[in-house]
Amino acid sequence: NVSSAFPKEAIDKAREEFDWEGMKARSGQRNGSKVTGVGVAISSYSAGTSGVDGLLVIRPDGMVEIHTGVGNLGTESFSDTSRAAMEALDTPWEQAEVVWGDTSKHLPWSAIQGGSQTTHGHTRSNWAAGLEAKKRLQEIAADRFGGSPDSFDVGDGRVFRRGNRGQAMTFGQAAERAIQLGGVYDGSQLPEDINEMTTRSATALAGRGLVVAAKDNFETGGRNMSFCIGFAEVEVDTETGAVVLKDYKVASDAGTVLHPQNFAGQVHGGGIQGFGVALGQKWVMDPQWGLHVAKRFYSNRPPTILDAPHDQEMAWSVADEPDPFNPLGAKGIGEAPVGAGAGAVLNAISDALGGNVDFNRSPIMGDMILTMLNPELDEAHNKLSTHV
Repeated sequence: NVSSAFPKEAIDKAREEFDWEGMKARSGQRNGSKVTGVGVAISSYSAGTSGVDGLLVIRPDGMVEIHTGVGNLGTESFSDTSRAAMEALDTPWEQAEVVWGDTSKHLPWSAIQGGSQTTHGHTRSNWAAGLEAKKRLQEIAADRFGGSPDSFDVGDGRVFRRGNRGQAMTFGQAAERAIQLGGVYDGSQLPEDINEMTTRSATALAGRGLVVAAKDNFETGGRNMSFCIGFAEVEVDTETGAVVLKDYKVASDAGTVLHPQNFAGQVHGGGIQGFGVALGQKWVMDPQWGLHVAKRFYSNRPPTILDAPHDQEMAWSVADEPDPFNPLGAKGIGEAPVGAGAGAVLNAISDALGGNVDFNRSPIMGDMILTMLNPELDEAHNKLSTHV
């Protein structure tokens, strides 16, 4: 089972936004020796994890200090995922500070930043910490004003009685009271189910305010998967075998988008990586010694921005269907775009060459295209050893 899957919705939305009918109409158009081809490919990849820890401190100055083991790989996910804690506390982001970096900064046990796990796994863990902090704030207010914790609510940096907002404490006041109460409030007493690393970090933070550590124990709903659908338009020169990518668009099912600008960077950057798989990067092993043969950039060329379409900006679209087993509806999106980019370009090349052309391998190099167009050249070389 998967937690959610909306690739059909992503495709249906993209057909209209990307003018798929217009793209198909350009298929087979010829300009001298150059032929246009269009291709589509869908790719899926795991998109989450669960069971990691969240850790935060509400300080006497009222700031919410969110500790995270997520680093910044360029996607800003260290801060994006931390916002989940502030959503749970219904408090403006401006009242938060994110602590990240190395273990000397007392960070919680976190997922590795690979396999598209970060967005899904750490929105869950930070949400868990936010909910636990909300519970402790309600208890502190009940201790101060009387009544049950459920008669209080949290929002805008305050904990207040429902129906009587005059009975309230600021986060700063609640943090000072947490230090006085000790135990589960100031970090002296911690949950037994959190990771040992989180325990050490929270213990080091004890006494600084309301210290909260919580494990993500939410229901998973099955395996987390994201889906990307790439739409590519290429121009193949039948005289030289050269391939130029004219346009690329990508549709996705990745739940709720946390940061649109960085999401675009992920799906387009992953697509460009896929272009390299389709057009330039060879994984060739020496059959006798088992060593890499294509180990230099000239024989295993990674893509650059010069390989991206230049005629128009690459577009993107999302199904915008939240994942029901993530508090923000989010899923990861790191790896799925790579397969979509590679497959769409390979299919577009096949389309330009008349369709139903399957090279059964990648990358598609110029000599392979010329050999396909001129079968009499097939005996001139060994396909696996050319241009290595």
